[in-house]
Amino acid sequence: MIGVDLGGTKVLSRIVDPTTGATEGRAKVPTPRTGIDDVVDAIVGTVTTLDPEGAIRAIGVGVPGPVADGVVLRCPNIAGWDEPYPLRERLEQRLGRPVVVVNDVDAGAVAEHRLGAGRGTDDLLAVFAGTGVGGGLVLDGRLRTGPRGLAGEFGHLTVVENGRPCGCGGYGHVESYAGKAGIEAEARRRHADEPNHLIGLAQEGRIKSRHLAAALEAGDETTIALIDDAARALGSAIGSLATVVDLPLVVLGGGIIDRLGDAFVDQIRGHLDLGGFGADTVELVLAERLDDAGAVGAAALAADVLG
Repeated sequence: MIGVDLGGTKVLSRIVDPTTGATEGRAKVPTPRTGIDDVVDAIVGTVTTLDPEGAIRAIGVGVPGPVADGVVLRCPNIAGWDEPYPLRERLEQRLGRPVVVVNDVDAGAVAEHRLGAGRGTDDLLAVFAGTGVGGGLVLDGRLRTGPRGLAGEFGHLTVVENGRPCGCGGYGHVESYAGKAGIEAEARRRHADEPNHLIGLAQEGRIKSRHLAAALEAGDETTIALIDDAARALGSAIGSLATVVDLPLVVLGGGIIDRLGDAFVDQIRGHLDLGGFGADTVELVLAERLDDAGAVGAAALAADVLG
Protein backbone atom coordinates (compact mmCIF):
# COMPACT_ATOMS: atom_id res chain seq x y z
CA MET A 1 0.00 0.00 0.00
CA ILE A 2 0.94 3.66 -0.11
CA GLY A 3 0.54 5.63 3.10
CA VAL A 4 0.32 9.43 2.98
CA ASP A 5 0.93 11.64 5.99
CA LEU A 6 -0.59 15.07 5.36
CA GLY A 7 0.58 17.68 7.85
CA GLY A 8 0.54 21.40 8.25
CA THR A 9 4.04 21.72 6.77
CA LYS A 10 4.60 18.60 4.64
CA VAL A 11 2.98 15.94 2.49
CA LEU A 12 4.92 12.69 2.96
CA SER A 13 4.15 9.47 1.09
CA ARG A 14 5.77 6.07 1.56
CA ILE A 15 5.31 2.54 0.23
CA VAL A 16 4.34 0.34 3.18
CA ASP A 17 4.08 -3.38 3.76
CA PRO A 18 1.00 -3.38 6.03
CA THR A 19 1.78 -6.81 7.48
CA THR A 20 5.26 -5.91 8.77
CA GLY A 21 5.30 -2.12 8.81
CA ALA A 22 8.40 -2.07 6.61
CA THR A 23 8.63 1.05 4.44
CA GLU A 24 10.45 1.99 1.25
CA GLY A 25 10.56 4.98 -1.02
CA ARG A 26 9.90 8.50 0.13
CA ALA A 27 8.16 11.37 -1.66
CA LYS A 28 7.90 14.59 0.29
CA VAL A 29 6.79 18.11 -0.65
CA PRO A 30 5.80 21.19 1.37
CA THR A 31 2.08 21.44 2.13
CA PRO A 32 0.63 24.10 -0.20
CA ARG A 33 -0.89 27.12 1.50
CA THR A 34 -2.84 28.16 -1.57
CA GLY A 35 -6.03 26.16 -1.15
CA ILE A 36 -7.41 22.64 -0.90
CA ASP A 37 -7.17 21.92 -4.63
CA ASP A 38 -3.41 22.46 -4.49
CA VAL A 39 -3.17 20.18 -1.44
CA VAL A 40 -4.96 17.46 -3.42
CA ASP A 41 -2.51 18.01 -6.30
CA ALA A 42 0.39 17.60 -3.87
CA ILE A 43 -0.98 14.31 -2.52
CA VAL A 44 -1.56 12.96 -6.04
CA GLY A 45 1.93 14.11 -7.04
CA THR A 46 3.70 12.27 -4.21
CA VAL A 47 1.70 9.09 -4.84
CA THR A 48 2.51 9.24 -8.55
CA THR A 49 6.20 9.77 -7.80
CA LEU A 50 6.29 6.55 -5.80
CA ASP A 51 4.01 4.57 -8.12
CA PRO A 52 4.11 6.04 -11.64
CA GLU A 53 2.49 2.95 -13.19
CA GLY A 54 -0.42 2.91 -10.74
CA ALA A 55 0.35 -0.68 -9.69
CA ILE A 56 -0.32 -0.27 -5.98
CA ARG A 57 -3.91 -1.22 -5.24
CA ALA A 58 -4.96 1.22 -2.51
CA ILE A 59 -3.84 4.39 -0.72
CA GLY A 60 -4.33 5.50 2.87
CA VAL A 61 -4.17 9.17 3.82
CA GLY A 62 -3.83 10.54 7.34
CA VAL A 63 -5.01 14.14 7.78
CA PRO A 64 -4.74 16.60 10.70
CA GLY A 65 -8.46 17.00 11.33
CA PRO A 66 -11.68 15.11 12.06
CA VAL A 67 -12.93 12.76 9.34
CA ALA A 68 -16.41 11.28 8.84
CA ASP A 69 -16.99 8.79 6.00
CA GLY A 70 -14.12 10.10 3.89
CA VAL A 71 -15.10 13.75 4.36
CA VAL A 72 -12.54 15.90 6.16
CA LEU A 73 -14.58 18.26 8.31
CA ARG A 74 -11.78 20.80 8.69
CA CYS A 75 -8.00 21.05 8.98
CA PRO A 76 -7.12 23.98 11.25
CA ASN A 77 -3.39 23.64 10.52
CA ILE A 78 -3.81 23.93 6.74
CA ALA A 79 -4.55 27.35 5.28
CA GLY A 80 -8.00 27.70 3.75
CA TRP A 81 -9.33 24.35 4.97
CA ASP A 82 -12.21 25.56 7.14
CA GLU A 83 -15.13 23.69 5.58
CA PRO A 84 -15.96 20.00 5.01
CA TYR A 85 -14.26 18.56 1.94
CA PRO A 86 -14.87 15.12 0.31
CA LEU A 87 -11.20 14.17 0.14
CA ARG A 88 -11.71 10.44 -0.38
CA GLU A 89 -14.04 11.01 -3.33
CA ARG A 90 -11.71 13.52 -4.97
CA LEU A 91 -8.63 11.35 -4.57
CA GLU A 92 -10.37 8.24 -5.85
CA GLN A 93 -11.42 10.22 -8.94
CA ARG A 94 -7.85 11.36 -9.51
CA LEU A 95 -6.05 8.10 -8.65
CA GLY A 96 -8.57 5.52 -9.87
CA ARG A 97 -8.08 3.29 -6.83
CA PRO A 98 -9.64 2.87 -3.37
CA VAL A 99 -8.55 5.54 -0.92
CA VAL A 100 -8.98 5.54 2.85
CA VAL A 101 -8.94 8.91 4.63
CA VAL A 102 -8.41 8.92 8.39
CA ASN A 103 -7.39 11.35 11.10
CA ASP A 104 -3.59 11.30 11.37
CA VAL A 105 -3.57 10.47 15.08
CA ASP A 106 -6.02 7.64 14.50
CA ALA A 107 -3.62 6.36 11.85
CA GLY A 108 -0.80 6.58 14.38
CA ALA A 109 -2.87 4.63 16.89
CA VAL A 110 -3.40 1.84 14.34
CA ALA A 111 0.34 1.73 13.60
CA GLU A 112 1.18 1.42 17.29
CA HIS A 113 -1.56 -1.15 17.90
CA ARG A 114 -0.62 -3.47 15.05
CA LEU A 115 3.06 -2.80 14.47
CA GLY A 116 4.41 -0.83 17.41
CA ALA A 117 4.28 -0.55 21.19
CA GLY A 118 0.71 -1.90 21.39
CA ARG A 119 1.27 -5.22 19.63
CA GLY A 120 -0.65 -7.98 21.37
CA THR A 121 -3.10 -5.63 23.09
CA ASP A 122 -6.70 -5.31 21.90
CA ASP A 123 -7.50 -2.11 23.83
CA LEU A 124 -5.37 1.02 23.94
CA LEU A 125 -5.31 4.77 23.69
CA ALA A 126 -2.51 6.43 21.71
CA VAL A 127 -1.73 10.01 22.73
CA PHE A 128 0.52 12.22 20.61
CA ALA A 129 1.70 15.56 22.01
CA GLY A 130 3.27 17.89 19.48
CA THR A 131 2.04 21.30 18.34
CA GLY A 132 -1.35 20.12 19.59
CA VAL A 133 -2.46 16.97 21.39
CA GLY A 134 -4.34 14.16 19.67
CA GLY A 135 -5.60 10.74 20.62
CA GLY A 136 -6.63 7.54 18.87
CA LEU A 137 -8.74 4.85 20.52
CA VAL A 138 -8.58 1.12 19.76
CA LEU A 139 -11.16 -1.12 21.48
CA ASP A 140 -11.64 -4.86 20.92
CA GLY A 141 -8.90 -4.68 18.31
CA ARG A 142 -10.67 -2.05 16.18
CA LEU A 143 -10.06 1.64 15.67
CA ARG A 144 -13.03 3.56 17.05
CA THR A 145 -13.79 6.93 15.49
CA GLY A 146 -17.45 7.38 16.35
CA PRO A 147 -20.29 8.48 14.03
CA ARG A 148 -18.90 12.02 13.72
CA GLY A 149 -15.19 11.25 13.91
CA LEU A 150 -14.86 12.61 17.45
CA ALA A 151 -13.98 9.44 19.36
CA GLY A 152 -10.47 9.70 20.75
CA GLU A 153 -10.35 13.54 20.61
CA PHE A 154 -8.23 13.39 23.72
CA GLY A 155 -6.68 16.84 23.35
CA HIS A 156 -10.03 18.54 23.88
CA LEU A 157 -10.95 16.95 27.19
CA THR A 158 -11.37 19.67 29.81
CA VAL A 159 -8.91 19.34 32.70
CA VAL A 160 -9.09 22.84 34.21
CA GLU A 161 -12.39 24.69 34.54
CA ASN A 162 -12.12 28.12 32.87
CA GLY A 163 -8.45 27.36 32.23
CA ARG A 164 -6.07 28.50 29.51
CA PRO A 165 -7.55 29.23 26.08
CA CYS A 166 -7.32 26.44 23.51
CA GLY A 167 -6.81 26.92 19.79
CA CYS A 168 -10.25 25.40 19.19
CA GLY A 169 -11.92 28.26 21.07
CA GLY A 170 -12.53 26.33 24.29
CA TYR A 171 -10.81 26.70 27.65
CA GLY A 172 -8.88 24.40 29.94
CA HIS A 173 -8.38 21.59 27.43
CA VAL A 174 -5.47 19.14 27.59
CA GLU A 175 -4.05 20.72 24.44
CA SER A 176 -3.96 24.11 26.15
CA TYR A 177 -1.43 22.72 28.64
CA ALA A 178 0.40 19.91 26.86
CA GLY A 179 0.66 21.07 23.23
CA LYS A 180 3.59 23.20 22.11
CA ALA A 181 1.28 25.96 20.91
CA GLY A 182 -0.37 26.20 24.32
CA ILE A 183 2.93 25.98 26.18
CA GLU A 184 4.39 28.70 23.97
CA ALA A 185 1.42 31.02 24.48
CA GLU A 186 1.70 30.72 28.25
CA ALA A 187 5.50 31.05 28.20
CA ARG A 188 5.27 34.26 26.19
CA ARG A 189 2.58 35.63 28.50
CA ARG A 190 4.81 35.00 31.52
CA HIS A 191 7.88 36.29 29.69
CA ALA A 192 6.24 39.71 29.46
CA ASP A 193 6.37 39.96 33.26
CA GLU A 194 9.49 37.93 33.98
CA PRO A 195 11.84 36.79 31.17
CA ASN A 196 12.33 33.04 30.89
CA HIS A 197 14.99 30.92 29.22
CA LEU A 198 12.49 29.14 26.96
CA ILE A 199 11.57 32.32 25.10
CA GLY A 200 15.22 33.33 25.17
CA LEU A 201 16.01 30.20 23.16
CA ALA A 202 13.10 30.46 20.73
CA GLN A 203 13.28 34.24 20.31
CA GLU A 204 10.58 35.23 17.80
CA GLY A 205 10.33 31.76 16.29
CA ARG A 206 8.13 28.83 17.24
CA ILE A 207 9.06 26.87 20.34
CA LYS A 208 10.47 23.47 19.38
CA SER A 209 10.73 20.33 21.47
CA ARG A 210 14.49 20.83 21.60
CA HIS A 211 13.96 24.24 23.20
CA LEU A 212 11.86 22.64 25.93
CA ALA A 213 14.53 20.03 26.59
CA ALA A 214 17.31 22.63 26.69
CA ALA A 215 15.39 24.96 29.01
CA LEU A 216 14.66 22.06 31.36
CA GLU A 217 18.32 21.08 31.32
CA ALA A 218 19.21 24.67 32.21
CA GLY A 219 16.84 24.56 35.19
CA ASP A 220 14.56 27.33 33.94
CA GLU A 221 11.81 27.63 36.55
CA THR A 222 9.11 28.72 34.10
CA THR A 223 9.76 25.75 31.83
CA ILE A 224 9.84 23.34 34.77
CA ALA A 225 6.45 24.66 35.90
CA LEU A 226 4.97 24.50 32.38
CA ILE A 227 6.13 20.93 31.83
CA ASP A 228 4.69 19.91 35.17
CA ASP A 229 1.40 21.52 34.13
CA ALA A 230 1.57 19.48 30.92
CA ALA A 231 2.22 16.26 32.82
CA ARG A 232 -0.61 17.03 35.23
CA ALA A 233 -3.07 17.69 32.37
CA LEU A 234 -2.06 14.50 30.55
CA GLY A 235 -2.12 12.40 33.72
CA SER A 236 -5.51 13.67 34.81
CA ALA A 237 -7.12 13.07 31.41
CA ILE A 238 -5.45 9.68 30.88
CA GLY A 239 -6.50 8.49 34.33
CA SER A 240 -10.10 9.55 33.82
CA LEU A 241 -10.40 8.09 30.32
CA ALA A 242 -8.67 4.86 31.32
CA THR A 243 -11.22 4.47 34.11
CA VAL A 244 -14.26 5.18 31.93
CA VAL A 245 -13.20 2.89 29.08
CA ASP A 246 -11.24 0.35 31.17
CA LEU A 247 -8.02 0.83 29.22
CA PRO A 248 -5.01 -1.31 30.15
CA LEU A 249 -2.49 0.55 27.97
CA VAL A 250 -1.72 4.09 26.80
CA VAL A 251 0.97 4.64 24.15
CA LEU A 252 2.60 8.06 24.30
CA GLY A 253 4.32 9.76 21.37
CA GLY A 254 4.63 13.00 19.44
CA GLY A 255 7.41 15.55 19.36
CA ILE A 256 7.33 16.63 23.01
CA ILE A 257 7.12 13.14 24.46
CA ASP A 258 9.69 11.72 22.05
CA ARG A 259 12.15 14.46 23.03
CA LEU A 260 11.60 14.42 26.80
CA GLY A 261 11.40 10.64 26.93
CA ASP A 262 11.07 8.36 29.93
CA ALA A 263 11.53 11.13 32.48
CA PHE A 264 8.42 12.90 31.18
CA VAL A 265 6.45 9.65 31.05
CA ASP A 266 7.37 9.08 34.71
CA GLN A 267 6.19 12.62 35.46
CA ILE A 268 2.85 11.92 33.76
CA ARG A 269 2.58 8.64 35.68
CA GLY A 270 2.99 10.58 38.91
CA HIS A 271 -0.14 12.59 38.11
CA LEU A 272 -2.32 9.69 36.97
CA ASP A 273 -4.10 9.46 40.32
CA LEU A 274 -5.65 12.86 39.66
CA GLY A 275 -8.04 11.16 37.24
CA GLY A 276 -10.25 8.22 38.16
CA PHE A 277 -8.48 4.98 39.06
CA GLY A 278 -5.81 5.51 36.42
CA ALA A 279 -2.74 4.97 38.59
CA ASP A 280 -3.88 1.44 39.40
CA THR A 281 -5.36 0.42 36.08
CA VAL A 282 -3.28 1.66 33.15
CA GLU A 283 0.26 1.15 31.86
CA LEU A 284 2.10 3.95 30.03
CA VAL A 285 4.65 3.14 27.31
CA LEU A 286 6.56 5.16 24.73
CA ALA A 287 5.52 4.89 21.08
CA GLU A 288 7.80 2.93 18.76
CA ARG A 289 6.84 4.04 15.24
CA LEU A 290 7.89 7.68 15.74
CA ASP A 291 7.99 9.65 12.47
CA ASP A 292 6.35 7.08 10.18
CA ALA A 293 3.29 6.19 12.30
CA GLY A 294 0.80 8.25 10.27
CA ALA A 295 1.82 6.80 6.91
CA VAL A 296 2.07 3.24 8.21
CA GLY A 297 -1.29 3.33 9.98
CA ALA A 298 -3.03 4.87 6.99
CA ALA A 299 -1.56 2.17 4.71
CA ALA A 300 -2.68 -0.56 7.11
CA LEU A 301 -6.24 0.78 7.01
CA ALA A 302 -6.09 0.92 3.22
CA ALA A 303 -5.17 -2.78 3.21
CA ASP A 304 -8.23 -3.50 5.35
CA VAL A 305 -10.47 -2.11 2.61
CA LEU A 306 -9.12 -4.70 0.20
CA GLY A 307 -9.79 -7.51 2.69
